[in-house]
Amino acid sequence: MENSELITKALNYIKLASKKNDITIDDVAKYAGFSTDYFNRIFFAHTGFNIMEYVRFSRLKKAAQLLRGTNNDILDIALECGYEAHESFSRAFKNQYGMSPSEYRKRYEKIEAYYGDFNNDTVGARLLHEFKDFKIADSDEVIDYLLETDSLRYGYVAVCFRANGGVALYNGESFKDGFVWFTEWDNHFDGEIICDNWDKIAQYKKIFSDQRFNLSLYTLSTDEDIKNELSKRGIIINSIKRRQSNAYTGDIFEFKSLNNISMRLIKYEDISLVTNFFKERYPNREGISPRLKHLEHELYQRDKLGNTEHSVFMFGIFKDNRLIGISDGALQNVHGFTINNCVVTSILPEFETEELYQYAFKFVTNKALERGALPVDDTQTENTPLENKSGEFNSVDIGYKTIINIYILN
Repeated sequence: MENSELITKALNYIKLASKKNDITIDDVAKYAGFSTDYFNRIFFAHTGFNIMEYVRFSRLKKAAQLLRGTNNDILDIALECGYEAHESFSRAFKNQYGMSPSEYRKRYEKIEAYYGDFNNDTVGARLLHEFKDFKIADSDEVIDYLLETDSLRYGYVAVCFRANGGVALYNGESFKDGFVWFTEWDNHFDGEIICDNWDKIAQYKKIFSDQRFNLSLYTLSTDEDIKNELSKRGIIINSIKRRQSNAYTGDIFEFKSLNNISMRLIKYEDISLVTNFFKERYPNREGISPRLKHLEHELYQRDKLGNTEHSVFMFGIFKDNRLIGISDGALQNVHGFTINNCVVTSILPEFETEELYQYAFKFVTNKALERGALPVDDTQTENTPLENKSGEFNSVDIGYKTIINIYILN
């Protein structure tokens, strides 16, 4: 456990120092608090990489992410990732990816990049090193199994697994008896328990019990049932945070339009309108500019390069031709199954009404249904800021139904 935390510390240091071209093994080992030779050995044992091998891998992975996610000049990307010359960068990149940076960009220019494409690459090796009784299930097999078992209940889960990456760990004969899907966020391993067997659920909870792990259970059971079942097996749950995942399987909504209000899909040509809207709506909010730059690239991929499978699914709310709101979802696909994930609506304060929030929510739901997608509302039921929802209403009040509850167990 102690070494695991030091490995996490070293990985974060490497990630933050990826712009430096002079980082050394000694730098990383010193940061982790160990001698160079010893730390290089335990780093390899946990990750399968030598330290400097991972430094190079991490730099080039960052470069690949920028090549796919921005229009930045290749030399600027090389400099940002710790390379001083285009030639050395191109040579190293080709060694890792089998093609030049320009060839890589051309190949993937129409393909949307996901978080999991560039993160969670050492999670499986690190967990298997520590928990030797576990096995890693094939990700595609797990996703197929979830969709075949109950696509309504597990479709959202399957899409998240595709987008976020990570590994499905299980012990026993088969992952179908229950598994934990692990990803890493902010120095924690987030584990999603997919299992209906309380004995195995309790076992996983006991094994992954220290502060490095945040465990969530996907179930339709009640809070009381969860506490009772785990208590019988020697596990006391002090607190439960619940997030309900709702989905709409009904007909197209029929509702009257609001006076002088219209909605339409946001396109690449609208990026200046969207930029002005967010600056007006959130004048003091950090992180808006990077988000807008990324959105511009996503819209460029969809509308200019012709990536018709792109997930961006954003609609503008207009009043007398003025953009007063944004309803932002995501058409995410995995193995032919598509969801519209989590509509979030932002409206300028002077125009905010519950009626308009519901109008926008229903409008986007209808558009998702027209695309053959399952509309999913993954909302926090308690203490959720308004900007992270689509109004004060619960989607079950307008015809959605709860398909699964996601419980964070502490």
